[in-house]
Amino acid sequence: MLEYKLGYFATSLCGHDKGKVYMIVKQEGEMIGLSDGGRRTIDNPKWKKKKHIQMIRSERMAEAFPSLISSEDANQRICDEIVGMEGRKVRKQED
Repeated sequence: MLEYKLGYFATSLCGHDKGKVYMIVKQEGEMIGLSDGGRRTIDNPKWKKKKHIQMIRSERMAEAFPSLISSEDANQRICDEIVGMEGRKVRKQED
C-alpha cells in the first residue's frame, strides 16, 4: 500500500490541471491537499482523491517538511522546490 507523506510531490492525473506538479501538504482520509506555492497555498490547498494523483517520493522534502511548513516563506519555498524539480525532470529527458 502506498504511503502518502507530507512533503512528497504529486502530479495531477486528471482534470484541467493534468500534469501539474504539487506538494502534498494535507491529508484527510482519501483526500489529499496539494499546494503549488502560488495560486494554491498551504492555507488553501487543492483537494484531490488519491486515485487522481501520481505520487513522487522525495524523502529529503518529507524530512524537511515540518521546518518548511513553519517558515514565514513556506509558499515561496514550495514554489521554488517545484520549479527545481521540474527543471531536473526536463534535463533528464534531454539526456
